[in-house]
Amino acid sequence: MLLLRRRHLGAAAIVIAGLAACSGKASGPAISPQTTSAIDSIVRQQIDGRVTPGIAIAIAKDGEIIYQKSAGVSDLTTRAPMQRTTPQLIGSITKQFTAAAILLLAQDKKLSIDDRLSKYVPEYVHGPEITLRQMLNMVSGISDNDPAIYGDELTKPIARSAIFANLNKLPLVYRPGSHMTYTNTNYNLLGLVVQRVSGNPYLTFLRERIFTPLRMSSSSTYDVPLPGTATGYFHDKPGQPFESRPEMSPDFSFGTGNMVSTPIDLLKWDKGLLAGRILNAASLKTMFTVPGGGKVTTIKETDKRFPSLKNISDGGPTVYAMGWMRPNPYTRWHGGHTFLFESTNVLFSDGYTIAMIGNVRDGGYFDPENLAAKIHNLLNPSLVIPPLTVIARPASPPNDSPDEQ
Repeated sequence: MLLLRRRHLGAAAIVIAGLAACSGKASGPAISPQTTSAIDSIVRQQIDGRVTPGIAIAIAKDGEIIYQKSAGVSDLTTRAPMQRTTPQLIGSITKQFTAAAILLLAQDKKLSIDDRLSKYVPEYVHGPEITLRQMLNMVSGISDNDPAIYGDELTKPIARSAIFANLNKLPLVYRPGSHMTYTNTNYNLLGLVVQRVSGNPYLTFLRERIFTPLRMSSSSTYDVPLPGTATGYFHDKPGQPFESRPEMSPDFSFGTGNMVSTPIDLLKWDKGLLAGRILNAASLKTMFTVPGGGKVTTIKETDKRFPSLKNISDGGPTVYAMGWMRPNPYTRWHGGHTFLFESTNVLFSDGYTIAMIGNVRDGGYFDPENLAAKIHNLLNPSLVIPPLTVIARPASPPNDSPDEQ
């Protein structure tokens, strides 16, 4: 997910004119016709219920694809169908790749994740207080007030110097290492570290060390668009017309939410990562380790204009590793939310992996991570996975509090 705690997002309207769907041949062990039909129905409901204009999903078992499908349209104007190979923005799933890039540089002996941020980013006044490890684990104490750092709209270009000028006005919100707050700036700055230490642009590093070795040919960053990339939309709830609006600025989403990909490419990533083709065993263990042994807690959301999310902002123990959340012993996952797309990438302990992307941002009705858990439970009823995103306390209705500026 790419949480935008300080940002109120509205809705408006265009009408869907048509639908399209396509399925692909599975390469792994077959699933039953009944289960296939049930998954098909879940996918189709997202289109028929006007939850999202388009959707793509891929499922693997032990690294081999057993199901892939797309439905709906990638662009409402051209009526182009959503394809399994259509690139879409994946939001904060990007953080998995930034974390891997930092760990690769550590393997190369070019940095240590226990280095202070100031060694690579001297412009930030609190850099001497924070380690790269703390940033990877979201326990750095850096502010989560994105509009105060990147500009109110989060959609307009902003110079790196202006970002630092804004960021340096904000205090740390807690002592580094003591609590967890989901903060996009952690990974924006880590992306900068990747560039400075490697001597290459962020995308070049990902292509050379991850995309090319894993044959992720439909992955890029959205400031370097791929042909046929889907158009994103938004609305507040199913049935409402879909509308276009500006996407978040690449200056804001850099390193933290700026990748485009496909579910098939994400499954290539999952397979390659778990097989040790990108990170060695020690680095992989570090990537999947949640800090604190249950003693590091999240900061509880007290502003009633925003929901409190279990494991993220409910005051309970953190479940955030490095680009992966581990809410239970059976699940490692991350979601992605931009202004126009939503996605999820989930690893289950029984060998199933599910990746899903839709070209919509709504009020929470398109729920890829919980759909993935539901689909998993159809595939393996003996291991029931609970919902991955749980609202511990809903936001107050808008008329209960003043509008956010």
